[in-house]
Amino acid sequence: MRLVKFILFIVLLTSMVGLFYFVQHSEDESVLVSLDDQLHFSSSADSLATHSEVDTLQIQQPTAINALLEDYEAHVENHVLLFSKSNQLVNKYKLNKIEVDQLLLADMNGDDMPECWVLGHKPSKQVEIFALEFKSGHGKRINFPTLKGSQAFGYVGGDSLYLEKTTIARQFNFAHDPYADVESGKRVCFYQYGKDQSFVLKKTIDLE
Repeated sequence: MRLVKFILFIVLLTSMVGLFYFVQHSEDESVLVSLDDQLHFSSSADSLATHSEVDTLQIQQPTAINALLEDYEAHVENHVLLFSKSNQLVNKYKLNKIEVDQLLLADMNGDDMPECWVLGHKPSKQVEIFALEFKSGHGKRINFPTLKGSQAFGYVGGDSLYLEKTTIARQFNFAHDPYADVESGKRVCFYQYGKDQSFVLKKTIDLE
């Protein structure tokens, strides 16, 4: 009986020694890792532990609003319209609660001093269009004509300004106008601006 117990003890001891040797040998062996394994590990890593680079090209920079005419320049900066001649500041005009979307410079009434045509909107999204004349060190605001009668039928916004020969044109979208040649599209109103600072509507056209 003692002999059997002794033999079992020797077998158990030999097994433990062999297991210990096997484990030790396995830990010492190097494991080959393929490139695919490394890429998989990298993609599975905790994103909080990685430092991502900011792509500055993807950050939208604020759009500069300015207009040029010969040696005159109009520029919006911090809700202030700066009016310069030959890179020298002539005047400035504070734009209270108006976000400017478009500027134009043009001498529409031929008085040798350009007007600054401003298109913007208020926080309420209400469209603001006006002209500024800078004379004798002062900026005078001249209100643009409002849409009246058939001009305003179906008005849905999307305003823009552009110059065509001696007129200033206001273009905007309209929809579901039962009196227009086309039910929906773009409407353009052309205005003449006189030396007496008055506006005359020259024509209105509807485009698909």
